[in-house]
Amino acid sequence: MSEVRQHKVKDIFVDGPIDPSFVGTSIAKHATRQDIGAHEIFLGQIRADVVGADDRPPNNVVIAIEYTAYREMALETMTAIREEAFVRWPEMTCLHVHHSLGTIPVGQLCFMVFASSKHRQQAREAVAYVVDRIKSELPIFGKEIFVDNTHQWKRNT
Repeated sequence: MSEVRQHKVKDIFVDGPIDPSFVGTSIAKHATRQDIGAHEIFLGQIRADVVGADDRPPNNVVIAIEYTAYREMALETMTAIREEAFVRWPEMTCLHVHHSLGTIPVGQLCFMVFASSKHRQQAREAVAYVVDRIKSELPIFGKEIFVDNTHQWKRNT
């Protein structure tokens, strides 16, 4: 039976967009680790989607998403997902998740999942698994804001 590592609750939330330099810094921090053979990173970015078949086309373009969350519930769920990922991929050496809160403009990063492992397959599988679980289970809500300042609640897909 494999040993289950207990991880503390980590705050995944970042106020505002995720700075692209943070991604590079995250990779650089792992450069001294000699047990890592692969990193896998998922980055979510805000798109300028045209939403719906509205009769006022330039006004239904997304210019930003405003993210809110039930923080305590989200962090509790994230901790469970994290634990499950480490059990499922025991060679994974680290898993980092960051999600934006607040209003994030088009073109900015809002979501990052970063996993390291001895081998690439475990890192790839872990990132895909964690991204899908977060999107379907965490109480994080996105309000799509349009050019004319109207909005609609985003559905995770």
